[in-house]
Order: sequence, then structure tokens, then C-alpha cells
Amino acid sequence: MLSLLILSLMPFCYTSLPFTNEMWDLSGQPNLINLVVEYTSVDGNSVVMIQDDVAETNNSLQLIYIHGYMGYFPENICQYTTIVKIDLTDNKIKYIGNISCLLNLELLNLKQNALTRLLNLTFVHLLKLKTLDISENQILEIEPYSLVGPNLNISWMNASYNNFTEVDVTNFVSVDSFCVRDFSHNNPLTIWPEFDKLGAPDLSWIGKLWEFGFDFRGANLTCNCQMEPFLTLALKVIKRIWTDIFNVTCSHPHHLKGTPILDLVMNSSRLSELVCPIDSENDCPIGCNCTEQPSNSRLIVDCQRVGLTELPLRLPNTSLSYELNVCNNKISVLNKRNYLGKVTVLNACNNENFKVDEAFIYMMTNITILSLANNRGFLKHLPKTIQFLPAQSLDVRNLVLYCDCDSIWLSEWLEFREVESDTVYCHTANHGRINAIYLDKVLSDECQIKDFTTMIVCICIALLLILITVPIVLFNNFQHELTILFRRQDNSDYNFEYDVYISFDDNNERLREWIRHTVLPFLENCGHRIYLPMRDALPGNVVEERVHELLRQTKCFVVVLSASYLCQRGRPQTDIEWKYAWDLYVKDRHRKIVIINFDHLSTSVVDPPQIKAFIRTGKVLNFGNRDGMHLNNIQAAIGHARRRHGTLGPPQRLFSLGLLRKRSKVDIETINLS
Repeated sequence: MLSLLILSLMPFCYTSLPFTNEMWDLSGQPNLINLVVEYTSVDGNSVVMIQDDVAETNNSLQLIYIHGYMGYFPENICQYTTIVKIDLTDNKIKYIGNISCLLNLELLNLKQNALTRLLNLTFVHLLKLKTLDISENQILEIEPYSLVGPNLNISWMNASYNNFTEVDVTNFVSVDSFCVRDFSHNNPLTIWPEFDKLGAPDLSWIGKLWEFGFDFRGANLTCNCQMEPFLTLALKVIKRIWTDIFNVTCSHPHHLKGTPILDLVMNSSRLSELVCPIDSENDCPIGCNCTEQPSNSRLIVDCQRVGLTELPLRLPNTSLSYELNVCNNKISVLNKRNYLGKVTVLNACNNENFKVDEAFIYMMTNITILSLANNRGFLKHLPKTIQFLPAQSLDVRNLVLYCDCDSIWLSEWLEFREVESDTVYCHTANHGRINAIYLDKVLSDECQIKDFTTMIVCICIALLLILITVPIVLFNNFQHELTILFRRQDNSDYNFEYDVYISFDDNNERLREWIRHTVLPFLENCGHRIYLPMRDALPGNVVEERVHELLRQTKCFVVVLSASYLCQRGRPQTDIEWKYAWDLYVKDRHRKIVIINFDHLSTSVVDPPQIKAFIRTGKVLNFGNRDGMHLNNIQAAIGHARRRHGTLGPPQRLFSLGLLRKRSKVDIETINLS
């Protein structure tokens, strides 16, 4: 529902006539009979009656009772439905109640009573009511649709000199014509209404009310930024609809006191004088002056000479753009702030030695003026990104920068970007103060030497990084390969109980037959002492402890690599064998690992990194023919058997499960346990 603050309005129809009975002439009513009042209690209750000497007729009635003590409407008022006029001026009436029974009532005067509220049922169905005076009461509220409705047609209404601060629009905007709605001399209007907060987000809606006249004369108005949007819209129509009721003047602020508001409208340049100050409670930086100026779509933040050492952390929240002045402070760095994207003007002149961050430049997306002029001392750092700002937006007069070879870009920028450069200077280490536009010429020789030196240093650093990084990368990715390639085998005689430990998939029948009938006889005939788990493992041993002990007593760990062997990865014995064999191989140079690539597997199908490393380095035996010269290759990889004292031929097996497999009965005396 649209609500409007109408706090000090004079009557409509552009006049302020005295409110009297003549406003609605009832003289044409013949034979109006007066009703008399009789009190029924001391608190103002009463009844009305026709005088005894007047005969009962159907003539129209009137009730005129002024300067009395009536506290309520007469209790029996509805018995006299032919009443056309009621004047109860200067009584004590606090409450009207529902008088919709008085269908013939045309005039109701309740001036100077004690009314505090009007209900929207009070005057319902009073179609003939034309004149209503409720002025000089204590009314705080008038409910919506109390004075306007389909069953009401009040032409003259006076509600002046009451205490309400708000009038709902439904009580003065009507589809039917009317002449006066007087709400004057209530709570004085001192601040122009914020129409968006009153339910009118678009000020053009207010134009629909121009068919009525608003009279603000005598209002104690503060002319500020809240008034500006309304007056801006009035610029186009004010000359065509000007009337005397527009002679409204400003009471505040002081510099506009007595200024006709019409002058502000007619001279549009003066609309900039309609401003609103913002205090620190609304995020205006302490010590600064913040002024909202809607006519120029800006919020001015003046922080000159307040001792700032950095940009304010926050600014007042607004939909307008910011103009920030931080001149004559001690700011040491212009850095990132969240509000910079809305800043159009930033004046940072006359500050101390400071620098400009790149993030600061990146955030200045709407800047039109950036002043760094007349700064004291040296500007420590000016990022190259400042070149992205419009040259015409920069003020760098009397700017002194600390310059070196990294600042040579300034010369080209100042020369070709139409920046005012005559008073931009550079302070250099070897040449003192020079004009910045000549920086490239002055520093060209020494910067070339510096660039060459820098290049040599960079190359040396790059080489050093390569020398450090490459070994680290190689070690992290090829540590097993490096271990295999750079390991030096110690072939000196060493006392091992076994020469060879053979690991393979003993569930692979073809492979098992090749090991038993070809490899084992050949190696044993060469004098090697072999440990074959499927043949020599004693039942009941703890697997891990037994494997660890056997590998510690074995010189060479032989793996017959097959596809089925890889499928056994994850089986406890296979994992334990590899775990201890590789650990011993790395720590003891007497140890050997020989891998026979039985199925010609590639690294793409091999997961264990150690086996993959053997294949990559070529330290495996690959062959398709499992007989002949390849047995000699196995023998060569394993090495010659260690000579044992008193033993010239192949070693004798201490125990063989094969013996158990060949006999259904075991002859304990035939088992040599010596």
C-alpha cells in the first residue's frame, strides 16, 4: 500500500478557506428541528430528544450542542435517522463509534474535541455526508479507507491541528471529485520524504498525484539530498504548472535559508547544493567529511589533513560513485581496497614517500581523475600497470620517482602517451635528479651492462638449478634403475649356505617341469647348492621367519618371471621373498638377483617397481628356447659355485620332499640327517 508523509499540508484546490457551515449550505433545508441533549451520567454520557412542544414529524433534524461536556455520542442517536446536521464543537468526545445509521447526515462538525483515532467503520454508508470537520483534536491515527470509499463522497474535510504524522493515501485519493483535504498543522514537515521508503520506488508515480494540489507553504523544510531526485523530475513540468503554492522556501541548512525551492529548480546548477552529510556511524572515516550529492551522482569523502597513514578501510555504503580526497596526509602506500571500483576521483597529492601497488591500479576500473601530484620525497614504486589508465586521467605534476633500470619504461610512456611530463623527475643512484622523459638515454649504457650481468647470473642460477633438480628428479623416478646400474658387485668368496634360491610359480606345470628336469640338474651339476621352496621347505615353519633366514644364507635370488608369477603378487610368500631379497641386494654387494623372463614380459604388464627396473636396464635373461646355451647364460649370471671343503661334485641334498612323494611308506633309516 502506498503511504505518503503529508505532515504540513494546506488545503487542496489551492486555497485555505475558513471552515464554516457555509462551506456546505444547508439553508435550503426547510423546517430543521433541533434536538435537545440530556446527560445521563457525570462522565459525559447523554441522550437526545425532541422538545416536548414539538410534535413528531418526518421533518429533517439537526443537533447543535457546543461548549459542552459531552464525552460520547448520544446513546440513542440512531433513533433519529433523519438528522442532516450535527455540530458538537468544543466538547469532550473521545470516541465516535459506528454512526452509519445516520443515512441522511450531510454535515458533521467535531472540532475541538478529544478524538484520538478514526476507525474505517465510523462513516461507512454515509453517502450523503459532504462536510466533515475533525480539526483541533488529538488524533494520532486515521485508519486506511476511513475518509474515502465506495460508500463515501466527502467533498470538504478538515483534519488540521491534530497529532498524526502519517496519512494513508487511501484517505485523500479518491475516484470521485473533491475540493478540500486539509491536513495542515500536524507534526511539522522538516525533512523531505524518502519516497522509495514510502512505497513509491519510481518517483514518476508521484506525478499521478499532480491532479491534486499540494501546498507546502509554511513548512519548516530542510533542503537536502532527499529533495533533489524529486526536484530533478520536476524540471520539465514546473514552468507549465507553476502556481502560488510553489512559493516554498528552505529553512535549513544555513546557506540555503530563505531560498525559494523554485529557484533551485529553475536554476538546475543549484541542485548540486542539495546535499546530505554522513557521519562516522554510517562508515564515514573518522576525521573526514562525507557528503552525498545526488545531482552529480557522487559521494564526496574529504580526508585532507587528518593524519592518515593509509587509505580508509571502508567508505559509506551508497549507490553513487566516490570522490576521495586524501591530500596532505602521511600515506605510505596506495593499496587494495574493496571500494576502489566505485571511485571516479582520487586525489592523493602532497603525501610522504610512498609506493603504488599493482592491485590498487587493477581495481581502479572507473577512475577519471587520479592525482599523485606534489608528493613530498620520492615515489618509491610506480607499477607498469599504470599505463593501462587513461593518460588524461593522471595528474603527476612535480612528481619525483626513485628510478633504476626497471623504470626505463617511464620515458616511452611519458613521451608517447601525452602525459604531462615536464615536471616528472627521476632520482637515480649515479646521476641524481633528471627529467624522467630522458631516463632511457641517461641509463642506457649502465643498464646494458647490468642486463648482461643479470643474464649471466640468471644462466648460472639456471644451470645450478638444473644440476640440483635433474639428479633429484632422476632419483625420485628411477631410483631402482640407478641402484641396479651403479651397484658394484663384490665377487669375493663369502660363506653362504646356499648358492641359489629359486622363486617361481610352482602351480605352473610347464614351468615346474622345466625347473625340475632342466634347470635344477644343470645347476647342481655345476656344483651349486640350490634351495627350491616347493622341494625343500619343511612343513610347519613360520613362512616369514623361514624365508628371511634362508635368504640371509643365500647368495643369489633367482626369479623365473612368468605371467602367472605376477598374478601371485599379493600372496604372502611371494611378497616376503621379494621384500627380503631386495633389501639384502641393496645392503650387501655380495648378493645377486637374477631374473629369467620366461614369458618375455614387458614393463607395461609388470607392476613391481624393482622387477620393472631390471627389465628397463636390460638386466634380465630373455629367451624363447629354454635349453642349450641359455642354461650357460643362467650359469654365467649366477656365477661359479663356491668351492666347499671336501666336496668336488654337486652338493648332497639334506632333505627332499621328493623322496616322500616317491614312497608310500617312509624308511626313516634311509633319511640322512647328518
